[in-house]
Amino acid sequence: MPYLLPSVNRLIKFCLLILLFAVNPCFAQITKVNELQAKLKGTMPDTARLTLLKKLSTAYSAVDPEKKFYYAMVYQTLAKKLNNHEAVADAYVQMGVSYGIRSKIDTALTYFNLGYNYAKTHGIKITEARALANIGFAYNRLGDYREAINDYFKALAIYKDIKFELGTNQCYTNIGSIYYDMDKTDIARTYFIQSLNGYTKSKNDMGIAAALFSVGNCYLANKESDKAISYYTKSLQMRQKMGDLNGISLARMGLGRAYTQQKKYAQAITNLDSALKNIRTLGDKYIEANVLNSFADAYNGSNNYDKAIDYGKQALSIARNIKSKGVSYEAMDKLVTAYHKKGDLENAFKYQTQYVLTKDSIQEERMLKDISLIEMNRVRSENADLEKSNQEIASQNSDYLVKINKYSTAIIATSLILASAIVFLGILYRRNQSKQATNKLLLKQKDEIALINNELAMLNEEVITQMELSNAQNIELERLNNIKNKFFSIISHDLRSPLSTLQTLLAVYRQGDIEEKELGELLVKLEDTILTTGNFLDNLLEWSKNQLEGMTVNPVDFNVSDSIDENIHLFKTKIELKQLKVNNMAAKNITAFADRDMIDLVIRNLLSNSIKFCNTGDEITLNAGIKNNRAVIYIKDTGPGISREESEKLFSLEHTLSTGTQGEKGNHLGLILCKDMIVQNNGTIGFESHPGQGTTFWFDLPVGKVS
Repeated sequence: MPYLLPSVNRLIKFCLLILLFAVNPCFAQITKVNELQAKLKGTMPDTARLTLLKKLSTAYSAVDPEKKFYYAMVYQTLAKKLNNHEAVADAYVQMGVSYGIRSKIDTALTYFNLGYNYAKTHGIKITEARALANIGFAYNRLGDYREAINDYFKALAIYKDIKFELGTNQCYTNIGSIYYDMDKTDIARTYFIQSLNGYTKSKNDMGIAAALFSVGNCYLANKESDKAISYYTKSLQMRQKMGDLNGISLARMGLGRAYTQQKKYAQAITNLDSALKNIRTLGDKYIEANVLNSFADAYNGSNNYDKAIDYGKQALSIARNIKSKGVSYEAMDKLVTAYHKKGDLENAFKYQTQYVLTKDSIQEERMLKDISLIEMNRVRSENADLEKSNQEIASQNSDYLVKINKYSTAIIATSLILASAIVFLGILYRRNQSKQATNKLLLKQKDEIALINNELAMLNEEVITQMELSNAQNIELERLNNIKNKFFSIISHDLRSPLSTLQTLLAVYRQGDIEEKELGELLVKLEDTILTTGNFLDNLLEWSKNQLEGMTVNPVDFNVSDSIDENIHLFKTKIELKQLKVNNMAAKNITAFADRDMIDLVIRNLLSNSIKFCNTGDEITLNAGIKNNRAVIYIKDTGPGISREESEKLFSLEHTLSTGTQGEKGNHLGLILCKDMIVQNNGTIGFESHPGQGTTFWFDLPVGKVS
């Protein structure tokens, strides 16, 4: 639904107009202005009058912007008299806000720049940042996004430096809004989230609710309606606690549009109906027209074209009354769709014609706006050149004045000492020549020393760079060397024993002096030794590959019960040999989202350990369930359990060989690999064991989609 993004853009700009051009958060009514006017007539000190004039100028923002400008001038005149630089700079910004509210952006920019330069000259950081933020918003209104973002970032840096959280969070919101206007919603969302975090830290509920709404808009624009609904709902809950009807209406409208995107039209209409009632109570015609357009879209989606036409016409009527071409453009788009679907081609063509004419009108306005921006930038560039020339002339005049003063002093001094100077002229002349020669030598030596220092500094930087590079290489080499040492240590310690066993078994077999029954037992041991050694080599190779190259995880949805069955089947011979009871109690409908091959290896290792350490007739139970939206797999045995001392190093390389109930050799490398693979698949692993009472290993994974 492409209509959503432009509409939300305009809503965000509308909110920012209030927040930025009315920088001081004051929505004063006429009664407030009258109270301040009455106080102004009384007698008071100039400092108190200055504060009152500032409040009066701010209050007029919502009443009469022209009077706001007048009182800002009076406020500035008194500030100059009192030599209050902060108030002078603030007055410039107030004047700019006056013109900004009247949409005279070029004049507003002039005053904002005056305020910025004055604040910067006198070191008034907060006013400097405020002026930059307003300059950024003015350029945003003119469509110059690059200049706007540049000014916002400058303001943001100052706000961060002086630790002014409200200004910092507002800058994040402004930057996010520009990226939103540019359809870069992913980038916009990152700034809205930073704003949300900042407001959350400062416990600013109004800011939190607004930021949640903005993040929801980003997800809605990307058609991620589930996430949009989550953020709109949180914003709605906060607005309801504050009793903010305007915020409740916006959140309800967002929910309505998100449910329309999901084709859940009944829920969409319920939320839009609530939004419409609230906004009509407030009398905000612009947002009311947007809600009506959303109704039309929902009814178009649910094939109720008569209602879509009714709401579309209401929206169009309001939009034309408030002279909003953008909202009119959207309303006509809904009407064209409804009439076309209904089969009323005459009315569809009528509104299609109006739609095209409105679109052309909007494009013409944009072209005029672009031309105005180019002209304004040209004038701004010329003004900057003139200002630079004026600064150069002022600097030259200052130099001339200094020189004149020096010359006057020199003439007076020369006149006073002329008589005595003649007597010592010869001596001074010789001394002067000597000093000049010495100075030249010293200057030459100074230049040589400076050159040597520069060369030494460059060499020092090169040495530091080489040292840092060498240090990084040494750390990497040390890591690889440790891996190599662990690898060979494991091979020499854990592989030598099964190979020796194989050698002994083969030697006995080669001698041939054994009975058939003994031969059968010998072959079983030989098979078990080969399987154990092969399993160990698989684990060793996987572990070493993980250490040197890193794991590559390819997660898929798979049935946990099927995986358990397949791995039990692999150990069928060993299970029957030990006469063990192995049961798969996992429910058939449980799925996990992970790398199937890795999880199979984990199950094989854990099952192999249980088989290895269980006595004849023991029971092994494999189970799986859902806990806290996680798939949890259990492998429980009734074996001898694990001692407390062994438990502490079970998942570390400080391993020792262990022996099963029938002499099987075991090591901890498999468990280490299990832990690495579970962690790589966003899971956790653990165990519970009591000596003599058995052991339960468990691990959890993200839940997969049920097929």
